[in-house]
Amino acid sequence: MMKHYTKYIIPFFAFFLLLGCTEKDNTVDKVFQDTVYGAILRTTQTISTSYNAFDPSSLFSIMLEEQDEEMGNLLASVDIYISFEDNQEDAMDKSVSEVLLVNIPASDFTTGDNGLPVIQFERSLAEAASAVGISDSDYSGGDRFIYRMVLNLTDGRSYTNTDYGGTVSNSSFFRSPLIYYVGVNCTPITPIPGTYSIDLQDSYGDGWNGASIVVTIDGVAESYTLDSGSSGSFSISVPEDTEELSFVFNSGDWDGEVTFQIYAPNGEIASEQGPSPGVGEIPLSICPD
Repeated sequence: MMKHYTKYIIPFFAFFLLLGCTEKDNTVDKVFQDTVYGAILRTTQTISTSYNAFDPSSLFSIMLEEQDEEMGNLLASVDIYISFEDNQEDAMDKSVSEVLLVNIPASDFTTGDNGLPVIQFERSLAEAASAVGISDSDYSGGDRFIYRMVLNLTDGRSYTNTDYGGTVSNSSFFRSPLIYYVGVNCTPITPIPGTYSIDLQDSYGDGWNGASIVVTIDGVAESYTLDSGSSGSFSISVPEDTEELSFVFNSGDWDGEVTFQIYAPNGEIASEQGPSPGVGEIPLSICPD
């Protein structure tokens, strides 16, 4: 008799199990049906991230890739704004509020290796100064120009830096900050000897997640990083007869948590970057005392 009950009970529960899965699947389908996907403007290559106060032709240059749910077909244009931040310790503040620099239409983009719209954006120091209405006597080491981008889609939506969370703007995969801080440096022609200091920070407190600063002195390289924790400091001695000196930032998994300062032998900040420092050689700004 028990076998007969089992024969009918199993199909009975199987029916309700199937019904439950069907209702759940319908709910999930409705959630995805109502989902609206955004768009990003990814930084695929950082060519130059700072200006040299001694060289008006020095460039800020990056490669950008637009991605949306229709493989770039929603791209309408990109608005780029520029502002100037005067960080000199004097009585006159020459900072300039944000102005529209350029509107780049979708037609100016080309198709990249991923089948998505790509473009190289660059501006010289002279062009940046002209855009905000200042002369070469108005900027010096420590000042910076700020480029903010607005990604416009054909359906009327727009995205800028305040619309994204940390994962989109700062992670090494998305790298879509839509705002770029371009410092003005006093870049020495020959290495300045003495003791340099590097201060490293991680806002999350779990180390640099693979990121590092590599210092090379006449061909001898040494790497500095945070294996764990939120901060660390290092000293680097540069001999008098040094002919080549370079500081290079290597990207990790969560550069949006990474900041650092490099101090010159005179105690002044030679470079301060982050979150999301520029990848590659770090220009040092060591202005005359």
